Amino acid sequence: MTVEYNVKYVAVYLRKSRAEHDDELSKHRAILTDLCQRNKFKYVEYAEIGTSDSIDMRPKMLQLLKDVDGGVYDAVVVVDYDRLSRGDLGEQDRIKKTFQNSETLIITPDKIYDLNNDLDDTYADFKGLFARQEYKMITKRLRQGKKIGSRRGDWTNGAPPFPYAYQRYKDKENEKGLVVNDEQHILYREIVEMALNGVTPNNIAIDLNRRGLLTRKGNYWSGSIIQRILLDETHLGKIISNKTQGDGHKNKRPNAKKAKCLPREDWVIVEGSHEPVKTQEEHDKIKKIIEDRKLSPHRARKQTHAFSGIVRCGRCGHCLTFGKNRTRQDIIMLKPCWYKNPLGVVCRNGGITLSVFEKMILDDIKNFKDNFVIQEAEMSRVNVDTLRKLIEEKELALSKFTKALSVVNDGYELGDYSREVWLERKKKWEDRIRETTNEVYDLKKQLESSPQISSELRQRNIEEFFNKIETCTTNAERNNMYKAIIESITWLKDGNDISVKINYK
Repeated sequence: MTVEYNVKYVAVYLRKSRAEHDDELSKHRAILTDLCQRNKFKYVEYAEIGTSDSIDMRPKMLQLLKDVDGGVYDAVVVVDYDRLSRGDLGEQDRIKKTFQNSETLIITPDKIYDLNNDLDDTYADFKGLFARQEYKMITKRLRQGKKIGSRRGDWTNGAPPFPYAYQRYKDKENEKGLVVNDEQHILYREIVEMALNGVTPNNIAIDLNRRGLLTRKGNYWSGSIIQRILLDETHLGKIISNKTQGDGHKNKRPNAKKAKCLPREDWVIVEGSHEPVKTQEEHDKIKKIIEDRKLSPHRARKQTHAFSGIVRCGRCGHCLTFGKNRTRQDIIMLKPCWYKNPLGVVCRNGGITLSVFEKMILDDIKNFKDNFVIQEAEMSRVNVDTLRKLIEEKELALSKFTKALSVVNDGYELGDYSREVWLERKKKWEDRIRETTNEVYDLKKQLESSPQISSELRQRNIEEFFNKIETCTTNAERNNMYKAIIESITWLKDGNDISVKINYK
């Protein structure tokens, strides 16, 4: 060891990435401890494990820099210079300035770096540049390896979702894939059945928590966790990756790329990779139930009235509500629609007394029952036509959004926009393109695979409805009876002109 520097107190910094072997940290510790003992350094160890190149994501590194800046140590001992940082030039400069200002040395088994020495400073710059390039190549290969692994059917998405285990469970084995945990599968199926029966994710979570059935980590369930499980396509036997781009971590580094969702056609989807635990029909039905609930007012979810959550405005499409008449509190009304569009224009679809409204609906259901066979084929055709029309409209809008994005990009190249304005407008159209693309995909899937209720089952449901509707004692029971045969009711009243359309299941 060179003796021209007076070094007595040092910090030993150890960092192992998660991609390295478990014994890597121990090897480095042995090398640096031996170096300190041979040179009679008194040392304090700073050790951490992490994959991030950002200083702000490495707590031990932050503490070390704070201590170095305070002049606590004569030097910092590391296995190699690049262990301090493989970050961008800004982060490397941040480290250099801390060591330069405090006149702290960097010691490796091969060299002493004095960053106030021009030659060492230049050499450190080269080392930092090469380390950064190496890090970028490693992360690129890791991303490529993850995509290739996903296409092969390997599980590369972290911890397996409930109720799966990774590779092995008892006598089950799936090399680099997922297998079903039988005990957890029983609870998973109970969650699915509850959701199919209309129980909300929040109420499912409350029920499980009250019964003492906690998560795999021993925590309480929440509505968001249940909903995420219910909508996870992994349970269909699929492995899906490349859904997002950028860093979505809440503590991401300042220069990280903003996370964004990629359109579904860019996803890597591999089917049949493992045993499914729900059917596509179950998944589609649960998805629709959750989406419909988002559009329904909170009171509608509580089934306060017989038609709660069923009636939609024929003008704006929003869910209509029921309540007491302003002048006569004993009369329940289907309330007028007061929804305002983005320009502040009020819908003003008219309301009606609940008793009159219900009589109209019951007459329509009776008429539908009497003409069931004739209407059956026509209704199927109308539903398909409606979906096709929606797809056509969305695809036309998508074409317009794509052209608008092209115009914005051309305008920037011609100098019509500043970079800030261009980025803002570019993001706006990219977001709309992504959203519309996903909507088109969902509509096409609905057109292709949404299960159609059979004629026999529909006939049976309507007969059961008339047998039981008069015996229901609560609004919640009546609401369930109507929902058993009705998908939605479209209501439009303009003065004395009334239009009612029932979409039967």
